[in-house]
Amino acid sequence: MSHGSRWNVWLRHGTVALAYALGYLLLRQVSWSHWVLFAGYRLSVLLLVPYRYWPALVVGEMGPVAYVSLSCLEAFGWVWSSVMLVPPIALAMPLVRACRDRLNMIPAHGPVRMGAVLVCTLAVSGLWSLVILAALSVAKTSSNFPPIDYGVAAAQYFIGNYLGILTLVPLVLMVWEGRVKRAASWRLAIEHALGERLAIEVAAFVVPALALLVWIGLEASGDGSRQVARMLMFLPVIWLALRHGWHGAAVGGTVASIAVVLTMPELYDTSTLQAEVFVAFATTSMLLFGSRIALLHQQKGRGSESAGKSLDLARRIQAQCEAQLRQTSLGIELISETIHATEELMFERLRQVRPMVDPRELRRRTTVTREQLFQLADGLNPVTLREHGLVAALRRGGIARALDSHRIGYWCLARGGIDQLSHAMQLALHRLACEGIAHLCGAHSVSDLTVHLRSGQHARRRWVVVRIDALFSEDPGLRVHGGPLLHRLAATGLGLDAIKDRAELYDGTVKVRTTAHGKCISMMVYDDQADSLERVVLIEHTTPELFNFR
Repeated sequence: MSHGSRWNVWLRHGTVALAYALGYLLLRQVSWSHWVLFAGYRLSVLLLVPYRYWPALVVGEMGPVAYVSLSCLEAFGWVWSSVMLVPPIALAMPLVRACRDRLNMIPAHGPVRMGAVLVCTLAVSGLWSLVILAALSVAKTSSNFPPIDYGVAAAQYFIGNYLGILTLVPLVLMVWEGRVKRAASWRLAIEHALGERLAIEVAAFVVPALALLVWIGLEASGDGSRQVARMLMFLPVIWLALRHGWHGAAVGGTVASIAVVLTMPELYDTSTLQAEVFVAFATTSMLLFGSRIALLHQQKGRGSESAGKSLDLARRIQAQCEAQLRQTSLGIELISETIHATEELMFERLRQVRPMVDPRELRRRTTVTREQLFQLADGLNPVTLREHGLVAALRRGGIARALDSHRIGYWCLARGGIDQLSHAMQLALHRLACEGIAHLCGAHSVSDLTVHLRSGQHARRRWVVVRIDALFSEDPGLRVHGGPLLHRLAATGLGLDAIKDRAELYDGTVKVRTTAHGKCISMMVYDDQADSLERVVLIEHTTPELFNFR
């Protein structure tokens, strides 16, 4: 190797070490025990940087770690300082390499294996937490120093590392996956991501809703109201995951974790730690759910047996997700009165502090945002369907209200024992109707819509036919452009492909035909659970377990 080549190699390694050290120092300024943001930065670098640059990463981390160790030598003793001199990134390298090589977390071609990424995340979070606890156990403290509760410290550092990784790593992997698929540079991949529907929905709906919840959490008079606002911050994670898979969960988890941290009343707040546990659980579940659905789409068509197993797995995953959304909808109903009371208290305080301020515009905005949150919750699990069944939900539920607000005539006709269908099938039919209506209203100027439901039984198998008849109009003002109707119906807006995919979960077929004055979408699905017992039993008038803060 020539002298010039050696110089270039050392220069590249030095640049990597310096860049990593600068990023580490920057993120360390906004991190603390239960939000270790630089842990996500550390793992992102290990996942994407080639192995030949790993020694440079160790050198880059030794500088900041040595500074902290030597600056606190007199306060905590030489044993603690010696433990802290070991770079945590070096300890995690064997684990990350094993996950990269054996679990194939980030294949050169194909989607990211999110399950393997989360396994690696749990392993390195536990490892780095143990290192910190080991340092605390040998630290020399003064006699007036309060005793260390290692259980609380372990929870703080583990959740801090885990949530810090969930905040950054899935987002970085999403951009990396887009770059690999398009063989583009990082700059072009980021520009493309910002122009997609996901970025638009985050900017238009998620950020304003979370901003309101952050404001409610900061202005809340008690811990209960603040916790309610924090619990609601996981709703965008679920909504984005249902619409965009694990990519949506990655973006939603990042924004939600930042919003939770912004509501902290003080640096080491126990209630914030509880909210972080809840957001971490929701983000993890939605990442797994989104990655599993993507994997099922790839396995489609590999044979009837494998396809049947995949469909069964998808149905079970969908049932679990719908059960969680149902619990969430019940929880939102139970706490809606608390949110309203909190808002009234804040407006009363505002009138006392600044009596000359006109609160009407602020009240109007909070009311609109609260209505959007209700529409989102109702779209995730319709209240009318849960209480009165599918026919009632289609006739006077969210679909009827949304179409009425857009001046579109709407009717629903049903026959054949629709109420005998399983709840899972009724909910699936409601989703199909929402997708079909959103597709027709977004692609054409529709003046009238009619939904026909018909059910029967053949060869001991119950079938259901849903037909949506649309009457077109020459009035261009009746055409609904995307966002508002999709948001109110919780529809994906992906068109006929999404409708066909959802119908195939129930061995269904979808047909589209043009009529004399419009278009008709017909869907036929089969309900294999019509005579089986429901697996999820909810107790009315009780607080769901996930909303119990005790």
